[in-house]
Amino acid sequence: MQISHLTIANPIFSAPLAGFSTRAFREVLRACGAGLAYGEMVSAQALCYGNKRTRELLDMEGEPGPHVVQLFGNDPAYMGEGACIARELGADIIDINMGCPMPKVVNNGEGAALLQNPQLAASLVEAAGRSGLPVTVKLRSGFNEAKQNAPEVARRLEASGAVLLAVHGRHREQYYQGRADWLQIAAVKQAVSIPVVGNGDIFTVADALAMREETGCDAVMPGRGILGNPWLCKEIATALTGEAPPLAFDLSPLASINKSKPSVSRLASSSDLSPLASILDTALAHLRRQVERSIYWQGIREVGPPEHVELLGELAAVRSMRAHLGYYVKGMPGAAQLRAQINQLTRLAEIERLFDDLLCR
Repeated sequence: MQISHLTIANPIFSAPLAGFSTRAFREVLRACGAGLAYGEMVSAQALCYGNKRTRELLDMEGEPGPHVVQLFGNDPAYMGEGACIARELGADIIDINMGCPMPKVVNNGEGAALLQNPQLAASLVEAAGRSGLPVTVKLRSGFNEAKQNAPEVARRLEASGAVLLAVHGRHREQYYQGRADWLQIAAVKQAVSIPVVGNGDIFTVADALAMREETGCDAVMPGRGILGNPWLCKEIATALTGEAPPLAFDLSPLASINKSKPSVSRLASSSDLSPLASILDTALAHLRRQVERSIYWQGIREVGPPEHVELLGELAAVRSMRAHLGYYVKGMPGAAQLRAQINQLTRLAEIERLFDDLLCR
């Protein structure tokens, strides 16, 4: 699949999930078959102001691409400058968020609020396009039930230079409740000539195949369905080609983390791992990578003894991974107790011991 001059390996795009789509998770998703892994949304204005925490969200140096940076904002000047900064930091694609339903974003005229102002939405696309990068947009079906105007907005965005649209089949007032209306995705597909990506209620391979059939979308974008189940990406990709899904996935890009641990390479080479071992191995690979990146950024923020920097980075990483780890253990026997235990642990070694105990039961 092509996005402008970029070739995408397959039509499975992982959604930008606030608080989840870190570099570590993107690397896991690519290893598990995602053709394109979006980063979580960042403020164009904060990026222009040089906000350090915002800069850390754009952790791309040395990461395999293509890199998608999703920006949100309501000022074309900031959007244009933010897109140029993102380009300098390694972005290959600028995605503009026009779907976030959260009040703190919408009340500022950003995210899904832009569906009520198609002219401003188009101006933001034009501004981001001056970076020289392909510009895509993620939007919802509309702002509310009465005004689901995604096709109208989509046509304006295409005319302003957008090269791809990802459509969540819910309107803003639904947040993440109820069922996504895939007919709204189909309506956008019929309204524009650029590729359209379907998003909303993709939790299984069957969901993805049904969405493609019902909407004619060019690619699918699983969101909450990949939390704790990154393998869904490869399962969908192989189903679309009619192939049987692989028994194991190559996580070698993460194998450099804690080389003394054999679990990651074992997952890549063994077909007789139990499902439990595969899940826990991937969860630990994900956690170790998050710890490594957290320690790196802690070292940028703070000058001090290396052991102090490493401790603070590790503590921050484990805290940030609790929600992810909770999703990985979802559905296991005693999952509620496991999540409670995880939420009390603060060190990588403690998580490793907990998972080792699970395998020995």
